[in-house]
Amino acid sequence: MKIYLARNNVQAGPYTLDELNTMLSSGEVLLDDLAWHKGMSQWQKLGELTQGQLHYAPVLPESASTVAPSQTTTAPQQRGFGDNPDFHPTDDALPKTEDKKRVSVADLYGRATPEQAKTTQERAPQSMQPKAGEQAIYASIGSRFLATVVNFVLFLLSLLPFLQSFMSLNPDPVKLNTGAFTERMAYAQELATQIAPQAMTLTSALILSYVVIQLILIIARGQSFGKMVVGIRTVDDKTHDKPNFFKRVILRVLLLFVIYQVASGLPVPINLSLILLMINYFIASRDRNRQGWHDKLAGTVVVKTSSVPFKKK
Repeated sequence: MKIYLARNNVQAGPYTLDELNTMLSSGEVLLDDLAWHKGMSQWQKLGELTQGQLHYAPVLPESASTVAPSQTTTAPQQRGFGDNPDFHPTDDALPKTEDKKRVSVADLYGRATPEQAKTTQERAPQSMQPKAGEQAIYASIGSRFLATVVNFVLFLLSLLPFLQSFMSLNPDPVKLNTGAFTERMAYAQELATQIAPQAMTLTSALILSYVVIQLILIIARGQSFGKMVVGIRTVDDKTHDKPNFFKRVILRVLLLFVIYQVASGLPVPINLSLILLMINYFIASRDRNRQGWHDKLAGTVVVKTSSVPFKKK
């Protein structure tokens, strides 16, 4: 199989499948690079072909066969991206890239001096300049759910003194879980007034510490404690950099907190907060960029930290 690659509207190749996968694993080829081989109707991003993985395994037709090389044949030398580029600006067999402008191979594949590379980047149109986080790998739904579980467990731990004191009052499960919402809340508040002040003070201090630590992590790193433990983080969906303060604090924290608080306080027999969370994960699982309604509202995506490492500003 002959595979052609293109970056900044300049074509290189052809490469074998093994060469392509070697360059993908080494980072020499990016998931945002375009690729084309026989059987494709147009150029596509490698990330779309590999489903975000650093390995391409195309489904070959049954008629395709591999001929074993002769024992006297010397194995070809492994090539890198841009070695022996074979340009085809007028080849009708290949789909055309949008711009036929020729770019220096040295500049294109990083073989220019720092001064030359800087000059090339400055004169390139904005649409041709590479974006930060070109190899971003979107976080799986399972890892995002696990991060939520970690945060929830930490919150429960901060409530532990209150919960222990509350359960020691032997509340009536019927009054606590059945009947009208206002009646259940009134009964719970009546029990809460009987809890020792020391337990309430300790619980308040733990909750305040939990909130402060989470806010510091979100403001500084764009990730909650749960996301940090799991190894994922929230980034801007356009730049793949840390979202601005409005997106990561106002929209993703304060506004979502209000929405979930209102949902949990509605007098309905089902937990609307849990329903909203499940809807978010369902939408994310069906979305190409793993964006749930949280992310679409804030203009963010959740990625693996290893693919978009934290950068101090």
